Amino acid sequence: MKKIISFAFLFFVTFSSHAHVGHHKNLKNLKFDIYRNGQYAGFHHINFNWKTDESLEVENIIDFGVKKFGITFYKYTSKGTEKYDAKGKMTSFSSKTDDNGREKFCNITLGDKGYYIKGTKFDGIFNKPFLISSYWNHDIVTVPTQISGITCKKTDQKVNFLKEENFEVAGKIFETKVFDIKGEKLDTQIWFDQKTRMIVHQVLNKKGKWEYKLQEYNLN
Repeated sequence: MKKIISFAFLFFVTFSSHAHVGHHKNLKNLKFDIYRNGQYAGFHHINFNWKTDESLEVENIIDFGVKKFGITFYKYTSKGTEKYDAKGKMTSFSSKTDDNGREKFCNITLGDKGYYIKGTKFDGIFNKPFLISSYWNHDIVTVPTQISGITCKKTDQKVNFLKEENFEVAGKIFETKVFDIKGEKLDTQIWFDQKTRMIVHQVLNKKGKWEYKLQEYNLN
């Protein structure tokens, strides 16, 4: 039987309640290959730029396409930037996406009343706990809401701890914790390394099975 842990238990036990982006300070970059239904589709690169004042800028670059009979009939590119202060609090986010010719965007800034959000799917103020859906931050399993880094869509999520697993990827065996995250039009599983807390694998079920396989990582 799969072990299911409530949100509250996840928050206080699975990871420290005071966990923030500083726990990823050893990360320099992560490079994933993206596969759809077992076939290579593209890549997702995450670059971490740690400043001397301990603030952080995270750049996400995604580029993939879907082919049929050798012809690309679907193309997707996206670039997003997350900014965090020295205490690990997100201060801003911005992204632009070309979804097969359809332009999408998400802009978030921290203000006096909360986060001012303007994107393809949401425009307004939000002041409840959330994280961006880039998934590199292990705290994604501790918040009740994620906001799409593509469209700013808000999605309430339910997180279940599935198992601990020795997972081999990028030529190394990682001792991981595996989580299942579900919500409206959301069905994904994530593998986090227990030692570094970095994401090492992801499976996303949406119009096929998408796998984000870690190919390379560099530590500070």
